[in-house]
Amino acid sequence: MLLKEVLTSVGWKMKKTARTLIFLLIAALLSCTNPVNNPAKFQLVSTFAGTGQEGVQNGAAGVAQFHNPFGVATDSSDNVYVADENNHMIRKITPQGVVSTYAGTGQAGHRDGAGVSAQFEFPAGVAVDSSGNVYVADSRNHRIRRITPGGEVSTFAGPAGADRLSGDRDATGNQARFYNPSGVATDSSGNVYVADYGNHMIRRITPERVVSTLAGSGKAGTTNGIGTQAQFDEPVGVAVFETDNNLIVYVADTNNHRIRKIAPQNDGTVMVSTFAGSGQPGTTNGIGTQAQFDEPVGVAVDSSGNVYVADSGSNRIRKIAPQNDGTVMVSTLAGTSAQFDNPSGVAVDSSGNVYVADYNNHRIRKIIPQNDGTVMVSAVAGTSAQFDNPNGVATDSSGNVVYVADSSNSRIRKIVYQ
Repeated sequence: MLLKEVLTSVGWKMKKTARTLIFLLIAALLSCTNPVNNPAKFQLVSTFAGTGQEGVQNGAAGVAQFHNPFGVATDSSDNVYVADENNHMIRKITPQGVVSTYAGTGQAGHRDGAGVSAQFEFPAGVAVDSSGNVYVADSRNHRIRRITPGGEVSTFAGPAGADRLSGDRDATGNQARFYNPSGVATDSSGNVYVADYGNHMIRRITPERVVSTLAGSGKAGTTNGIGTQAQFDEPVGVAVFETDNNLIVYVADTNNHRIRKIAPQNDGTVMVSTFAGSGQPGTTNGIGTQAQFDEPVGVAVDSSGNVYVADSGSNRIRKIAPQNDGTVMVSTLAGTSAQFDNPSGVAVDSSGNVYVADYNNHRIRKIIPQNDGTVMVSAVAGTSAQFDNPNGVATDSSGNVVYVADSSNSRIRKIVYQ
């Protein structure tokens, strides 16, 4: 399945499969050996929550049900929040595996209010800030919702009440407009960044709910330049990299086959540049814009500023590494000897291991850096254990637990390193 078959009219939603498989709990012992200096390690793969049947049941992990979970995020206490897309709910899973409905009635709608009396319509992206607020890209409602630690749901930005008009208006709170917002990310100051897919823009929302267009003219295109003079073409992935005195936003500009960079300038503006990619689909490695990508989807950044890309169309994982001369070097991290089939989500843990949602292989893969500069690719999950269209992946703060949105099995899976 190609990316163009995956994206639907609402911009971000994964194409539903014609069946839902029912899996028993399967423990898989898979060898992930670092031949340089580490002994063999084993992974225990379990279904963290969900029976595999579509439904809305709360309770212990083995009886709880989801319906096409899409986005996942963790908080500082290792609770997992799930955008349960087709149930129109946000679910919460404790570290002990107890599932509850954090917000949403289960009926599509737009109502704000206390937790389970509120409504969503196809919630997509989800993110948690340092204060424990949960932000939701409520895609079909064209709004960004916020859920406080006390469970109160409000429309943080975008139309209020029955008003579901899409648009691109910059304004405060409910006067602002979005068009199928998909990805959300937060920074340490409480700003929220939104991949406004349908508007070809990257938006920013301050803690005071002031919405502005960080970058993008609103017309699909490839132009670099100052903020809103620049153009994107259906941006899908967004990631934030912060240092002590700088904040950079990286964008997977999917239909432009490029990775874009949004960087602050001394005059208070931001500059959009092509971080890597020529704009022609391909697999060429090399310096920055001499390299090629093919429908890049997922993007992640490690603590050293290396950018990892799930290059969906080329079935490869690419790495963009800063060089001492100020350029960046694009290389193929994995996907030549090891093989992927339409990789989508990508995440990096604190040890530099890269996790990949290998979409059409129904596996979660792990790429382990070796001391000799090579990498070892292993199947973290999906050889003995099975997945069906895994979409998003995330790690906890220890890097020892991987959470997987196993979309077509309607489950959230947990992979624990032993």
